[in-house]
Amino acid sequence: MVCIPISAFVPLTITRSTPMKTIVIKHYIPLGALTAALIVFCPLQTRANTIALSFTGGTAVGIGANVTAGWTFTLSSPVLVTELGLWDFGNDGFDTSHVVTIWTSTGTQEAQGTIPSGAGAILTNGFRYVSIAPVLLPAGSYTIGGFYSPTDSDQIVTSASTITTASGVIYDGSRIGLGFAFPPIDISGVPNSNFGPNFQFSTRTSVPDAGTTGSLFGLSLMGLAFLRRKIPA
Repeated sequence: MVCIPISAFVPLTITRSTPMKTIVIKHYIPLGALTAALIVFCPLQTRANTIALSFTGGTAVGIGANVTAGWTFTLSSPVLVTELGLWDFGNDGFDTSHVVTIWTSTGTQEAQGTIPSGAGAILTNGFRYVSIAPVLLPAGSYTIGGFYSPTDSDQIVTSASTITTASGVIYDGSRIGLGFAFPPIDISGVPNSNFGPNFQFSTRTSVPDAGTTGSLFGLSLMGLAFLRRKIPA
């Protein structure tokens, strides 16, 4: 969507014709009403999504079991999770779909998404991502995991050489668990492992709701009605 700058609307020239004469009226739209209208019709701009974690090196291994594998992390400040992803070995797509989930440190589900089989999901830095309804995560400790079934050959990376996390995200170790469930087991003997799942986030921590948008639209209509009353017939 293209937003038209304010300068394109101010001033506003209106021509009215009557049987006796033509009136040209130059009027400035009230700034508050114009601003409200622009907010309603132009999407709110947010910072670009930030990838939580990246790595280099390591060994790609196939799980070949009914497990959930991932890693635990700490947030130093709130974030808005917007996308969930999974590492794609070879960048050639997945054999099967995979569910990626974020839980609190005690196992309460906070966010979830399904990465489809094939190469349809967006590939970014080796991970394929899908968008989800934004989820606000307060500062605290969390675990992210991806489910792998015994029938697929999709792989994870273990023993990465280096790990880089986004500002405010702290990597706390690898996790694994049996079945499609919260992975509680700390694999301390195999550090920098189970990549695996990943996520993207925005640092904006609120989402405009329908009530707010409706109020702004109402303000814009009030401003335009005011303008109409000021124009002589």
